[in-house]
Formats: sequence, C-alpha cells, structure tokens
Amino acid sequence: MVMTFWWVTALLLLAAIAVWAITFWNRRAMRKSPVLVANSQYMDRLPSFVRAQRAAKALRIGQVIIAVLGVLGASVLSGRIASERIETPEFSSRDIVLCLDVSGSMYEYDTEILSTFADMVDTFEGERVALSIFNSTSRTSFPLTNDYELIERELREGAEAIDFDEFGYRLGTRDYSDEKVQQYVSFVDGTRGIPDEASIVPDGLASCGMLFDQAEEDRSRSIIFATDNEVNGEPIFSLQEATEGIAARDIDLYTFYPGAYECSASCFDELEEATGTVDGGLYQSSDPEAIPSIINEIQKTQAEVLGATPTVIRTDHPGPMFVVVFLSLVGILVLGWRAR
Repeated sequence: MVMTFWWVTALLLLAAIAVWAITFWNRRAMRKSPVLVANSQYMDRLPSFVRAQRAAKALRIGQVIIAVLGVLGASVLSGRIASERIETPEFSSRDIVLCLDVSGSMYEYDTEILSTFADMVDTFEGERVALSIFNSTSRTSFPLTNDYELIERELREGAEAIDFDEFGYRLGTRDYSDEKVQQYVSFVDGTRGIPDEASIVPDGLASCGMLFDQAEEDRSRSIIFATDNEVNGEPIFSLQEATEGIAARDIDLYTFYPGAYECSASCFDELEEATGTVDGGLYQSSDPEAIPSIINEIQKTQAEVLGATPTVIRTDHPGPMFVVVFLSLVGILVLGWRAR
C-alpha cells in the first residue's frame, strides 16, 4: 500500500492542528467568570445531577475523539491510499508458425513438440499460430489463427497421429490397427508428393515462410523449425537461400535440432550457420526445456521489438477510510443530539 498524495494528508493534518490551537486559545481568552447561583451547593450531592455531569463530560470527550478520528480519516482519504503492481502490456500482433519435418526419423520429436506446444496454448493472449509439415512436399495443417480451441485440438490430434512407428525405428507406438494407420496417413497426407525423395528441408522452410500474411502490418513473425536436416532429394532452394528469404521478411527463426541418424556433423553445422543468418536460436533435443525456452525467447524478444514497457497499475482503496469518515459524522450527530 502507498499514499499517492501524502503531502495533502500532511497539509490537512497541519491545518486541523492549527484550527484546534486557534480555537483553544480563543476559548481561554474569552472565558468569563462563572455565574454564582444562590443555594445551589446541594446540587453536587444529588445523584441525578452527578450522573448528568458525568454523562455530559463523557459526551464531550466522545465527540472530541470521534471528531479527531473523522479528521484523520478524511486526511488519509484525501491522500489516496492505493496499491501498485507492474504489468507488461499484452500484444496481439505476434505470429508463430510451427514448421515440422515429418520424415521418419523425426516422429518422436514431432510428437514432443506438438504436445508441449498444445500444453502452452492456454498461456497465449492474442498470438496467431499456424502449423506446416513437410517431407518431400509441404502441407499446411492450419493457417495463422487465434482460434485457440482449434489450435489445441489440431496439435493434440497431430501429436497422437505422428506417434507411429512406420519404419520400425521404435520412435513411436507400434499400434498398427486400421484406425491408427488411417490417423497417421491422414495427418501426413500431402507431404510425400515427390517419389523417392524425403526431408527436403530447404523447400519446407521456404514454404513455412510463405504462411505469413498481412505483410503491410507491423507484426512480429517467428518460425519454430524442427528438422534433423537429413535431406534425401534435390531441393529447389538451398538452406542458405531459404533463410535469406526469411531474413528479408524480418522473420525470426528458432531451430530445434534432435541430432541425425545418418548425417555427419555437417548437418548440424549447416543448420547452425543458416540459423545464424537471421540471428535466430538453435536448440538441441538434449535440452528438456528446449520448446518452453523457445516460446519464452519469442515472447521476450518480440515484446521488446514491439516496445513493451512495464506499466505501473495503481488501484485506489478508499473503502476503509470512507467508512471511518462516515461513521464519524454519524457519531458526532448522534452525540450532539444526545448532548442537547
């Protein structure tokens, strides 16, 4: 709790003390000699008169105490008692595209990413999210949207569908029921458009960069890119060209690298170099907090880009002092009527 205008309270209290001092001094200066009434000595021995004197004195003391409380309450009320908290403005101009390699070696990690992201949907306020998956060709599962019920449903269904051990790598479930197979086939449908090719990473990334709309608006744009970079085919773009195209549109790139089965260290080095082109971040599957870290980094950096300045929110709490002042006024009126 803080007092917003503490100096107002101080001035009112000083004024009240000054008024009391002037009144007290004037009463002493104007005090007259007592009036003598003959044959009144016996009155001090009357129980009713003694009680009346005590009651009058108690009423005067009560009036003074209540008046002091009223002045204190009014002074504090004028100073505005308030609580303060710091809030950072939320932004509705943040776009995130999930760009996932759904080749056979990525199933386990795609499941983790989709599940983790689905769990974090409840923390979003205004962000638009899209999901694009690719193998030899790309498919948009859903475009940029802030329909969080749809986003969470699609991500959870996608996580369940891709959790499938198609090639016996033990990267997913070995449930080969018709329902499970159909679920998997339906999810990856459209990502195998080129025969005998797989994991065309540069083209997949370039396709993800094309999902951002409203190019004329000042929006923050980020891609969460998950791939092992084991390219098996002839891409149209090189990885460097794809990342340069993303950089040209001011899109931030956050790469999730799970490691490679067949590729040498060159796969990682190429991803690291490409991600560095756009000043992005490269995260590895050995980090259990990789996905939450990516989201936190997006929210932090994009808030800075959009000018997120923490704001002090002040909330007044006049209730208690208002009650004190009100009850003081009522008390003075009641005691004044009783004193008559």
